[in-house]
Amino acid sequence: MIERPKVLPETPAPAGDLLSDLLGSMHLVGTVLFRAEFREPWAVQTPGSRQLARVLPFRTEHIIPFHIVASGGCWLELPEREPVWLAEGDAVLLPHGDSHGLRGRDAAMPVQVGQLLPRRPWTDILIVQHGGGAGPSSSIVCGFLQCDELLFHPILRHLPALLHVGPESRRGDRWLAATIRHAAAEATELMPGSRNMLPRLAELMFVEILREHMQDLADDQVGWFAAYRDPVARAALGHLHAAPFEDWSVTELARQVGVSRSVLADRFRRLLDQPPMHYLAGWRLQLAAQQLKASELPTKTIADRAGYESEAAFSRAFKRRFGLPPGEWRRQQLGHAPTGHASAGTASASAGP
Repeated sequence: MIERPKVLPETPAPAGDLLSDLLGSMHLVGTVLFRAEFREPWAVQTPGSRQLARVLPFRTEHIIPFHIVASGGCWLELPEREPVWLAEGDAVLLPHGDSHGLRGRDAAMPVQVGQLLPRRPWTDILIVQHGGGAGPSSSIVCGFLQCDELLFHPILRHLPALLHVGPESRRGDRWLAATIRHAAAEATELMPGSRNMLPRLAELMFVEILREHMQDLADDQVGWFAAYRDPVARAALGHLHAAPFEDWSVTELARQVGVSRSVLADRFRRLLDQPPMHYLAGWRLQLAAQQLKASELPTKTIADRAGYESEAAFSRAFKRRFGLPPGEWRRQQLGHAPTGHASAGTASASAGP
């Protein structure tokens, strides 16, 4: 059972910008690793994020791949989905880090992406070349967004496997199209400062694509973005994020929002697939994870701040959500992987994933 903590943490982020609140909890970092020059016929297979992280120089297994077509075009293939054609100027995000393939128009035997990468260290944006003939070429910028926690984050949980935007996705959204073009140009021309500019552009592109996804949601959609668009759920989320360590109950939260308990519970169950207090417990654990990573506070202090009666209760709840006890999770985030874990710092980039 979660009780009101005796010691309150720092003042939480303002409730008026819930998206920034959640994005901050992800510790999102953009990384652009290589520009691929493919000549027909060609095909490349990329594994899922956990396996891919062992090939790339990341400390986290939670990575979101993205691709930008700088020139030419290609097919993107996901399991149990129709292939999607990516034209010049298109960008795609794979929020769940699913295994996927990229290929040209002509048939070719796929090559594992790890077999195309040189041995580390990598000091700059890599240029990878692949293809079996003299056909048309395509240039694709391949990058990744790293975040602390991928599978259970409120933002990512209900997103589709693929987010695809192009120059004509939204006629009025010239800013996103310009950002995609800018990122492609930076990776292609490798101007001074590109290594620092590209990760920032990737992060901005991610946020803008999420905004576009939220605006395009149908009325019958579910998930965090659908909850944000619902006035009752959004008001409740605003209160929970503004004061996550208050002694909330469904009755008090419903009173603050101005609806009945049953209406509030129904909105959360339908849109977020969980009761309001379950969402709050998860958000408190997200904040506790931030404290573990960003401070040297003892686990007991963080457990107290998160409102748990004991360190043992906090440890059990934390392990259920993140897969590891708090101390082990903290060591892993700092780059000290437990014995038997294949960290990104020890995997060979030259081996196939």
